[in-house]
Order: sequence, then C-alpha cells, then structure tokens
Amino acid sequence: MDVMSSPWKTATDSPSRQLLWELNQLAISSREAFNRQLDRENEERAALHRQALEAASAQHDRVRRSAEQFRQRLEEQIQAERRRREEETQREIDRLRKEKVEHEAAQQMRAEEQRRTADSEEKRASEARRTQREAEEKNAMDRRRQDTERQQRQQHEQAAETKRREAAQAVESRRKSEAQAAEAKAREAAKATQQASTVPTTQPLSKPSTTQPVNQNPEREAEHQRYLAIHKSLKELRKDMTLQAKTDPGLKQAMGDMRRGIKKCVGQLREGKGTNKTQLQTIINTLKTAAAVPEPSVDIPTYIFAQPPNITETKGPALLVYLLNIFSKAIISQFIDEAGVRPQIADPVGTIASHIFALGTFRWKDITLIDILIAKFHVVCPALFGIYGDEKSVAGRQRLGWARNDKDGPFVPEQRHFERMTGLGAGYAGISLKNYEKAVAKNPYPDHHYWAALARLVNVPPNEITQTHFVLLKGMIDGYEAKFLHLFGDAAIAALRLALIELPRRSPPSVASKALAGLVGVLKRDQKLVL
Repeated sequence: MDVMSSPWKTATDSPSRQLLWELNQLAISSREAFNRQLDRENEERAALHRQALEAASAQHDRVRRSAEQFRQRLEEQIQAERRRREEETQREIDRLRKEKVEHEAAQQMRAEEQRRTADSEEKRASEARRTQREAEEKNAMDRRRQDTERQQRQQHEQAAETKRREAAQAVESRRKSEAQAAEAKAREAAKATQQASTVPTTQPLSKPSTTQPVNQNPEREAEHQRYLAIHKSLKELRKDMTLQAKTDPGLKQAMGDMRRGIKKCVGQLREGKGTNKTQLQTIINTLKTAAAVPEPSVDIPTYIFAQPPNITETKGPALLVYLLNIFSKAIISQFIDEAGVRPQIADPVGTIASHIFALGTFRWKDITLIDILIAKFHVVCPALFGIYGDEKSVAGRQRLGWARNDKDGPFVPEQRHFERMTGLGAGYAGISLKNYEKAVAKNPYPDHHYWAALARLVNVPPNEITQTHFVLLKGMIDGYEAKFLHLFGDAAIAALRLALIELPRRSPPSVASKALAGLVGVLKRDQKLVL
C-alpha cells in the first residue's frame, strides 16, 4: 500500500498513529539523504579515479614517448658508429693497399740497389784482393828484408854482446862491492856513534873513488848507457810487434786486448790489504797467456843488464817481453801521476811490480826481467843512479830527467818536476825495499839497490847538489823508515843521520832541504827514534 495514501496519514482520531507516520517519514528521509551522500561520494571518488587514470595514462604516454626518442637516438648513434667504422675500415684498407704498393715498389728499388751494390762490391772485392795480394807480396818482401837486416843486426850485436856482457858483469860486481863496502862503513859509523855518544859523524855512505863529480864516473855512465840501450831496444821491439800485428789480425787483436787489460788493472791499483788481488790475478793470467806463445821470439839477453855466461839458446817469447814493457810503462806512470801526489800509493804499486818480476813463469832461465822496468827508471829519473847536472841548464835538466811538456817543448814547471821525482823516489823504494825471507820466489831487485841509490844521492858533492836530490831522498825515505830500519838495523840509523841531518847541514839552504830535514821530527814522533 502506498504510504502517501495511507489512512494513517489523515487519521485524526489517533495522535500516536500520526506520530508513527511522521517518524517513518523522517527515517525515510534520512535514508534517502544518506544514500544521496553516498552517491555523491561515489561520484567524487569515481571522478578522482578517472583523473588518476588519466594522469597515469598521460605519464605512460610521456614515458613511452621518451623511450621512443631515446631508442631513436640510440639507433642513430649505432648507425653513425657503424658508418664511422665502415669508413675507418675503408681508410685502413686503402692505407694498407697503398703501403703494399709502396712496399712492393721499395722492394723493387732495393733489389735493384742490391744488384748494383753486389756488382760494385764484387768489383771492390776484386780490387781489394788484388791490392791485398800486392800488399802481401810487399810485406813478404819487407819481412824478408827485415829478417835479413835483423839477422845482420843480431850478428853485429852478438859480436858486441860479449864485450857488453863482460863490461856489465864487471860494473854489476863493482856496484855490489861498493854497496857492500858502503853498508859495512855505515855499520862501523853507527857502532862508533853508539860507543862515543857524540855528534853524528859526517863520513859519507860511500867515499867517491875520485874527486870528479859522480855523474862523470865512467862505470856509472856505462851502466846508465847500457840501460838506455835496453830501453831503446824495447821501443824497437814495440815497433816490430806493431808491424807484425798488421799482417796477423789474430795477433793484433790479442795484443790490443792484453795491452788494454794490463793498463786498466795497473790504473786500478790502490792501497789497502787485499784490495789488489783481482787486478794482480788478471795481470798474471794475461802474462801467462803471453808466455805460452813461443812465436814471434826475440833475443832475451838484449833486455837484461848482466847475463850469466855459457848460454847458447837466447830466444824467448816476444809477446811476453812486449807486455812486460807495457806493464813497466804503466807502473812508471802510476808512480809519476799517482804517487807524486799521494806517495802512500807507491808501496802497493811497487809490491805488485816486484811480485810480477819475481814469479818464475816470467823469468828467463831463472833470470828476472826486471831490468825492463829499471831501464825506464834510468830514462825518467837518472839521478837515482848517480847521473845529474845543473838544474839551471838545459843539458843539466836533461841529465836529471826533467820532463818536457812535449817532445821538443818547454820543460814542465818546477812543482810538477818535484811531484814526478817524489813519486819516482817513493816508487823505487816500494820496489827495492821488499823482504823475501819467507817467500818461495827470489827477490827480483834486492834491497842493496836501495842502499846504493841512497848512497849515491847522499854522496853528491856540495857544489853539485840540486833540489832534485833532496826531493828524491824525501820520497825514498818518507813512509819507508820502518822497512829501512828493519832490513839494515844500525846501519840504517847511520844512513838516516847522514841523509836527514848532515846532508842538509852541509848543503846550501833551500825549501827541499828543509823539507827533507823535517823528517827528523817525523821519525822522533812515529818511530820514537832520535837521530
């Protein structure tokens, strides 16, 4: 039944029914309002959902468009990279093709050049062979001529050698006698000094046999000239070896390597125990190799001062003598260049030199070849052997061994000359003051040579004394006092008194004499020896 037409609406007889109807109407109105509210909220939510969907759809479209644009750009980049690679590959192919063409052209040019060069080399080789044949023929003729000349020279030398040997032996025996007499006299002087305890004697180490200057002594001049002849023969040997090396490449290579090795090792010698073992062994090995080469050979007595008689076979390895000459020259250079500034280096260098010439491998018929080295001392320092002159004259300087800047140039300055003499004096002491009492090898240069040299220097007449003598004496004594005293004992004390006190006292005053006399204080300080 329709509510609007309900009888309860117009019922006037019952207020309760009318109230119920109104309540129902109110409830109905409330539900309708609630439903309308729900409908409005649903419509609003639906609108919001539609807006969200539209926004999401728009965002999706934007993302899709962005992805599409990125894909398009990526494809464009890929295409561009592919085109670039294709172009680069094409350029590389073109370059390789061009290089191949150029390489083939260059090969053809080289082949042509090689053909031309081969033709030219063949011509040159043919010309060289012809020149070599001519040179060999010429060298053969030269060798035959040189052999003939050498044989003739040897015949002349052998004819004179007997006389030289006899004279040399006489000089050597006389020299030893002088040294022994001087030593005995010095020992007597030392003994008399100790007994008297008075002023030291002024008696010289060895009294000159005449009143002439020592450098006019015929025996010493003969000895000096003999050593100069040995030195000249060594220079000729060096020229002969160089000439033979030109026709023998193997000999030339060996000579060059050995020469450089020896000079290098000598230049590396230093002071200090055990510091020169490697250099010494290298020198020994090099010389042993040379000693094992029998040809070419030379007449060994030519390079020895005094030879024993009754020797029939006089030949020996030329390469060994040549290298001993190189070794000696290097030793002298060390004395001049190194020991002149640092005299303490002279002793180890002298030790190496003495050891080499003491070895039996490098002796000839048990005779030492150290005269090769002593001959060089005679050239650079004649004053050690009683040869001297006026330092203010050209001839005197030449006799003293005063060096020149070059062959015909001016003499070296005085300071340089004194440095050379200091080194050579120290070097001579370093060779001759060697104690071989406990050694198996024989001493190649016994200590009586040191005594004789000291005596010759001390016994120079006052009017003939030079600065060179004082410098040499200082070089020979400074640093060697202990060895001298050990080997000669009281005689050495007397000799030092004469050399360091009496000689400067009776000589004109000079810087060199004062420096020599200054060693008296050194002996007192270091050796506790009061002269």
